[in-house]
Amino acid sequence: MKKKRLAAGVLALAVSITACGCGEQVYEMTEDEEAVIVHYAAHAVSKFNKKQPEGVEDVTALKAMMEMEAEEREKEKEQEQQKKEEQKQDDSSQAGNPSDGTKEEQKPQKNYVSLSKALGLGKIKAVYRRHEIAASYQASQSYMIRANSGNELLILHVNLRNDTDSTARCNILSKMPTFRLTVNGELSVSADTTILLNDLGTYQGSIKAGKKAGTVLVFQVPQGAVRKTDSMELEVTIGDTASLVQLTG
Repeated sequence: MKKKRLAAGVLALAVSITACGCGEQVYEMTEDEEAVIVHYAAHAVSKFNKKQPEGVEDVTALKAMMEMEAEEREKEKEQEQQKKEEQKQDDSSQAGNPSDGTKEEQKPQKNYVSLSKALGLGKIKAVYRRHEIAASYQASQSYMIRANSGNELLILHVNLRNDTDSTARCNILSKMPTFRLTVNGELSVSADTTILLNDLGTYQGSIKAGKKAGTVLVFQVPQGAVRKTDSMELEVTIGDTASLVQLTG
């Protein structure tokens, strides 16, 4: 009898709730609120069953359990977000510091030798002194070199020195060397072949003990291309052997 009265009361309550809602916007409950109502409705009758210790009295405990579950879900979201942030940082680090062999290749180390060794002079020493830029070069009254149109001459001055105690013969012409000059790591030009008696590439002569002979190498460069010389490298090639000499820088 009690169960019938209780069922009738629940039905009347449902009808009254439906009627009261006419003309007003339906209230949307949260998942937590829906769970509480469902739990309440499912155990409303069991409250009066002495053999069943469940019912409305357990709603507080249910809310506490649901709050704990919500906190756990929130922690899981935070941990997931943290993992994503860490992954982004790792990706950025790998992009900035590649470890798969894509690093910029290092420039090979240059091996410089002395000009004397590059020319294979033996007892005679070849010593670079200075350079000059001019429109022309005159070694004697009878012969002058002029730069081609649009160019100017870059002239290297080199001393051939005999530091021994006897006269030494020097025959560079027989070696038939070629020379290529690189200025500031950008401009690269080959030496002109001249009939100058003091051309380093064609020099032949005897140098007395403790004496020196002045020689030159003449290059043509575009006008204004060489304003300053931070570095100059001379490549000397004899046969199949190429040697690199650092003149300045």
